[in-house]
Amino acid sequence: MHFTAGFVNGGVEQVLLNYTGKINKEYDVSESIVYLHKADAEKEKLSKQLGNKMYQIPARRENFFGNLKATYKLIKQEQPDIVHSHMSLMNFFPLTIAKILGVPVRVSHSHLAKSGNDSIKDRIYKKLTKWSANELVACGEEAGKYLYGDEKFNILFNAVDQKKYQFNQEARLKVREKYNIPKNAFLIGNIGRIIKQKNQIFLVKIFDKFYKCHPDSYLMIIGKGEKDQNDESELDDYIKSRNSASHVIRVSSVKSADKFYSAFDVFTMPSLYEGLPVVAIEAQASGIPTVLSKSIDKSVVFSEKVDLVSINDGIEPWIEKLEFWKEQKVNRTFTGNDNYNINVQYKKLFNWYSSWLKKYSK
Repeated sequence: MHFTAGFVNGGVEQVLLNYTGKINKEYDVSESIVYLHKADAEKEKLSKQLGNKMYQIPARRENFFGNLKATYKLIKQEQPDIVHSHMSLMNFFPLTIAKILGVPVRVSHSHLAKSGNDSIKDRIYKKLTKWSANELVACGEEAGKYLYGDEKFNILFNAVDQKKYQFNQEARLKVREKYNIPKNAFLIGNIGRIIKQKNQIFLVKIFDKFYKCHPDSYLMIIGKGEKDQNDESELDDYIKSRNSASHVIRVSSVKSADKFYSAFDVFTMPSLYEGLPVVAIEAQASGIPTVLSKSIDKSVVFSEKVDLVSINDGIEPWIEKLEFWKEQKVNRTFTGNDNYNINVQYKKLFNWYSSWLKKYSK
């Protein structure tokens, strides 16, 4: 039984779909996903098609006791062998209830890394998470150190189906035709929720200056904002105020981004902080040059066309990298390793589950 904050178009959801889809198909297991906020209808439908049971429970912020009651009821009803929580700092909520109910394997999974000092509340949450879990997992080194400190943890890579993201010339032309992007234009891509963390306004600043020297360039930002926030409208207003506005293309969430990577010439992600973004893995699997914030866990790099740039040095270093890649004749063939290959990594996760169950079952 997996617990996650939401089930929309985020990286955690995609990791869950990638792993559960493979495990459900290859092994005799029953998996369920429990989420707090309204799910994206297409993502929920896909999850069910992959064999997952789906349950929505009240969000803690809106109904704290309703959340606890629903979590208790579901775990008692389903009697899972394993509860795997994907909510980072909030992992202790379902894991504590799982511990009370005697669930043998309780997995805390860190998908987030932040720098800076912890608040008292954060320190308490981290201690509760380590107390309630009996296995610790993270998407990368920095995400693990952030949540677990010096405790030992396992790394489960945010693996993808690498074949799905291979460069496709036909897809490239179709996407460009649909959005009126000239065949030979230089297209910069970004995919992610429209929230402060993803720093898309900074990206538009970069592009606006880049565009002055390179008017044959375009920027495409794919994603939508959170329901109760105004980050998306702020971004759209900012884009309209720029000279490059006519060359900035905003696309709401898409079912699958694989075709878009083929259309991009470079993928850019200036996030303020991240765990290990799945979109950066997908971009590399497509053979695309990838310019990422240094705030992202370094283990995200698994191919040779990646630059890590600090957001603290202003927009100029980012422009320099974009100009470098614009001048290159890029071979879109993917060369990387199996760390992010779902066809290898799902077997590792299943083996972990099996060994943990033997270890903790009475």
